[in-house]
This record gives sequence, structure tokens and C-alpha cells, in this order.
Amino acid sequence: MALVGPLLAVVVLTAAPAGVKAGELPWPKWLVAGVVAAAGVLVAVWTPLVKARTDALAARTTREAEREAQAEAALGRLPTLKRKALLVRDMNDRALLGIHEAIPLPTDSDSDNTLSAELPTYVPRDIDADLRAALEARSRTGGFVLLVGPAASGKTRCAYEAIRAVLPHWRLLMPPDGATLNEMVAGDADLKHSVVWLNETQNFLAGEDCLKASMVRRLLADTTKPVILIGTIWPTFYDQLRIRVTTADEESEGGHAFDKDARGILELARRFSLGKWSDQEWDRAKEMQSVDPRIRQASLHRGQTGLTQILSAAPELVHRWEQAETPFGQAAITAAVAARRCNHPENMPIAIIEALAKEFLTDFQRATAKEDWLTDALMWACRPVHHSGGIAPLQAYGKNMGQIDGYRVSDILVDHKSKSAPIPDGQIAPDIWETLAESATPQACLLIGMGAYSAGVLGVARSAWERAANTGNAEAMAPLGVLLHNEGDAEGARTWWQQGADAGNTGAMTALGAMLHDEGDVEGARTWFIRASNAGNANAMTNLAGVLYHQGDTEGARTWWQQAADEGDADGTAALANFLYDQGDTEGARTRWQQAADEGNTQAMANLGVLLANKGDIEGARTFYTRASNAGNANAMTSLGMLLSREGDAEGARALWQQAADEGNTQAMTLLGIALDREGDAEGARALWQQAADEGNTYAMTVLGVALDREGDTEGARALWQQAADEGNDMAAQALRGFIEVEE
Repeated sequence: MALVGPLLAVVVLTAAPAGVKAGELPWPKWLVAGVVAAAGVLVAVWTPLVKARTDALAARTTREAEREAQAEAALGRLPTLKRKALLVRDMNDRALLGIHEAIPLPTDSDSDNTLSAELPTYVPRDIDADLRAALEARSRTGGFVLLVGPAASGKTRCAYEAIRAVLPHWRLLMPPDGATLNEMVAGDADLKHSVVWLNETQNFLAGEDCLKASMVRRLLADTTKPVILIGTIWPTFYDQLRIRVTTADEESEGGHAFDKDARGILELARRFSLGKWSDQEWDRAKEMQSVDPRIRQASLHRGQTGLTQILSAAPELVHRWEQAETPFGQAAITAAVAARRCNHPENMPIAIIEALAKEFLTDFQRATAKEDWLTDALMWACRPVHHSGGIAPLQAYGKNMGQIDGYRVSDILVDHKSKSAPIPDGQIAPDIWETLAESATPQACLLIGMGAYSAGVLGVARSAWERAANTGNAEAMAPLGVLLHNEGDAEGARTWWQQGADAGNTGAMTALGAMLHDEGDVEGARTWFIRASNAGNANAMTNLAGVLYHQGDTEGARTWWQQAADEGDADGTAALANFLYDQGDTEGARTRWQQAADEGNTQAMANLGVLLANKGDIEGARTFYTRASNAGNANAMTSLGMLLSREGDAEGARALWQQAADEGNTQAMTLLGIALDREGDAEGARALWQQAADEGNTYAMTVLGVALDREGDTEGARALWQQAADEGNDMAAQALRGFIEVEE
């Protein structure tokens, strides 16, 4: 007799304090069915000392005073106007804003002399209305607005014109790095009605002084003191910063990813895209030709590229690079472009350009080069593309008068990718990566390692991070440990995580704590979780809360989950929701699951689907199951398969269960086995049940026991039911009792 009956519902709550049973199957009369995913264990099982929490509170009190002083110092480092707070309406410094230099006004122009020599007349963009409406709405509560587009597409100018139109009387804060803003927020500086200018947002999200997601969430949480963050970023950087740097065995939720801050911050943003100039935008530019001769000049090249690119001399810059008069000058520009594409910081030491330029010269060119080839090449590359104005492929920089420290390459060229470019289609050869990692400063190697990791050049990522870590850079030690861990070098990972933790890196502390826990070193693991939590690492707080819960300290667990949720950690928020559900607070759980789902936690989406399904809201459940399934959550695939099965879509259900089973989900294996059994594939079903049972799924043990019993293997069935019953499976216990009753 085959196992029959549609599976009515499934509840999949992972990382939860307790499971929830739902659904029935018409098993034999002594077997009451319910398909439930086993509740996952967040982390270890110990109770921290009360003294540790008391000491932590005292330490936080001391730190508050220090942070207030740091906040005042950070505010003092921001640009001001005559020592007063800078207002949006007062800012007109193109360079300080980060707007590209424009082609110069014609010297023989008889146009209105009120035209700005720095900023051409603004041509309205298609997104202006929506962007300004978004700023207007966020002026009441605060928020983050991000403009995404290629180099010289007009992102910065568009953002500037928007805040000037909507928020002219707000303060304009222009932090030099993420650490400065972190200090202001941590010290509770009053930033009400401030615009935080994050032009080239990627520069705030990477490196040692990066912006923390918890600080951004904290800043935006107080809607009574609205603050608006506005930033710009290239699409390539946006995609790169959303790539996870995680250990190989990390689940999709939780674990110790070291790039959570960048991804978490980007997920908070309301995005606006600026790309190719539309016909409507060009028509508006045409109407303004009589106002500004630069607009008239740029409009002559309509169709070649965007108007803002033309105003920024993009065609001339590209021509200078691609059709270079000298191979050595071209090699110098190409070297700088390649280094930036490999994530080298904007400031390029001369040694880097020299080392990489040689890679872009032929053997003959290297052999016949003059002694001063590099000097001549750099002078040529720094020559402006217009006789008046300063737009050039390379620009020198330096801290001391008359001393050049290095060069900056035009980001128009960095973003230019074509078959005719010296670096075709933007591809960077492995030897270029290697030369850069060997030649760059250890500090730059942190970012180069990140670029290499996202590009899949893992050997270079490792060598770059090793160079940085060997000089004491704790920010490099954490991801280096991840890389080694993924390569199977557990001891190497431990060494770097230990060094990073000793140096104060909270990501390394959390990773080391997880490793020690897996090895059974309870006290060592707890020590690092507590240290990282006290230092503000929300991921460590979530792990520590799980530790406390499983030891029985529910109040301590709730406290840390609550704090992690307040810091904006989606995993902590989801775990808190699970805790509230277990305590009977269904509405509180629903609120927190919704919050975690909005922050991208796929298990929270799956759990919301379960909650809605149990309330009879099948369409609402389907929505969340689908979102989580599309994001790769195997539990949601299993639940969505159950929903489809109930609706009679056997093929759809089977496809989802197969996908989830391929991901290692033992509950899906069990259900897929049932589907195969119904189709007469007893061997296929048995193989799946056996695999799931071997991995500890007690429901698979129970079903496999049923299969053995119907084949006459009563002892095998009894052994499986006994094992599952011993592990707390009620279905198996009832099956075992029914078996005993039959015997009697």
C-alpha cells in the first residue's frame, strides 16, 4: 500500500526556540501526521555570568562619555562657513561637492556674465520630480536616497540640485569618511534637519574607516529628528558591495559575513537610476542652448554620449587615452585605470603607475624606453584636453608645496569599457592583479583584496589581505580568515581570527567564537561573543542570545536579541520574533518577522508565510513563500511546495521539493519521497527517506519505518520509530505504541 494523501500544510521555523505543528496526513490509524521542520539551534548552550552583564553595563556608561567627546570632535572636522554650520543653500563649491569639472566657457562668449564658470546651467533630468518628492517625504521622518549610475552621468549634480530645491535651509554635513559619521551618531550628536552628503558612497562603505550599518539605522530610527543621507555610486560598485564574504559553511541567514555593513546600508536606500540620456532630456537641453554656450556646444554631439559626459569632456578624455600620441603615456593612463578597477584607492602613488605601466608595454617598447620615459608619460597624461580648463586623464596630488605624491585618474576613463579601449571590455588580466597586490601599500591591499574576492581572483585576494594583515591591519585579518577557512585551512583561519580579535576587530571575535563553540570550547567562545557584543557587534549579540536561551536564561537571551534587533541586525530581529512566538506573543512575532523580512531575512519571510497560512491567508502566505523561495530559502520552497500540493499542482510541488532537497533540506527529501512513493517509485522514495533519516530527520525515520513495516520488516520499522520517539517525535511515539498494541 502506498503512502497517500495530499499534505495540507507545513510549518518551517528555523532558528526558533520551539517548532509549531501544522498539517495532517492520512497515515495508518495509529499514526497521527504532522510535517514540521526541526527548529534550528542558533549557537551554543551556556549561561553567561550575571557579573559579565553588569560589567558590560558599567563599561557602556563609561564609553558614552567618550563617545560624546568624539562626536563633538567629529563635528569639528566638517566643512563650515565662517565657522558656522554650513547650510545647503550656501554650498556652491563644485570640487567639494564632487561634481566633475566642466568644459570651459568660450573666451569670446557674449553670454550673460552671471553664468557660473564652475557649474554649467542645470538641465532637468527625468528623475527630478520623483527624487524631489522622495526627499520631501523623507524630510518629515528621515531616510537614505541613493543615485546609481555610471561615471559623469550627472548623479552628483542631480543630487545637489535636488537638496537645494527641497531642503535649502537644512544643514549640510560632508563627512570625510564613514568613521566620522559613526562617531557623531555614537555620541548622540544632534543632527536634526541635516543632509549627510555621501558622494561616491562606495568610499564610505569599505576600508578601515567604513560606515557601520548599525549607526545608519540608529541615525534614521529617530523620526522626530529627521536626517537625510544622500549618496551616489556606480552600478559596478553597487553590485560589488552586495557580494557576500562568508565562510563556506555559513547559512543564508546568520553566520559571520564581514560585508554585512555595506550590504545592510545599501538595502536601506531608496534607489534612483541615472543612465543614458533620454530624448526628453536632450530636448530640454536644446531649449537651454541660448542660455549657456556650453550646453549649445555639448548639444552638437547629441547621440554620441550623454550631455553630462560631454560637458565633462568625456569624448576628449577617451580619445586621448585610446588614440594616444605616445605608447608610454597611454600605458601610464591604462595603469592607473587598471589599478582603480582593481579597487585601489583613488590616490595612486607613482610607484604603482610605474609598475603597472610596464605590463602594458611591448618588449620592444620597454627595451627602447628612455631613462625619463615615466616623467614624460605622466606630463603628457596630465595635459588638459582643452587649452583652457584643467580636465585631463591624470591629475597630480600632493600634501606639500611643489611635491607630487601621486596621481588621480579620471573616473570617466575608469568607467569606460569598450572593445577599442586599451583594456578591452574592462577585463583585468591575472598578472595585473598580482603586480598590483605586490606593489601597493599594505593599507591599499585591504581594498584590493576585496576587489579581487568579488572578481573571483581568490589567490590575489589572499596575498593582498596577507600583506595588509602582516602589518597589523585587523580589518584584513577577518576576511583573510574567511578565505582560509573556505580553503580548508582551519588553523590558518584560527590564527588570523585570533590576531584580529586581539586587535579589537569584532568580526574576527565573532568568527573565532563560532569556531571555538564548534570545537566545544564553551568558555572561550562565550568570552569572545561577550566582548564582541559589548563592542557593538550585532551579529555577536544574536549568537550570544542563542547561547543564553539554550542554557535556560530566557531573559538574558531576550535582552541581547532585543539589542541586536535595535541595532538593525536582521538575524537578531528574526530570532527575537521566534522567541516572541514561542512565548505566545503572535502579534509581536509578526511585527518582528515583518521587520526582518523587510531587511532581507528570507527565513523571516518563510515564517511570515507560515503564520499567514495558519490564519487562513493563503495568498499572503504564497507571497512570502515565493519571495523567500526566489531568494534561495529551501524551507520556503518546501512550504510553497506544500501549498501547491494542496491545490493539486503536483508537478509544481515536486519541482520545489526537488530544488530544496538538492540544497540539503531533509524535510523536502521526506516530502519528495512521499510524492515518489505515491507514483510507485518505492526505491527512489526509500533512498530519500534514508538520506534524510541519516541526517537526523525524525519524520523521515517515521515514514521510512512505515515503508519497512508494509514490506514486512517489522524490526527495522520498530528500531526507526524507537529512535525517532527517543528524539521527541510524537508521530513515531504513536506509531510505536500502535505497533505494540498490534503485537499484544
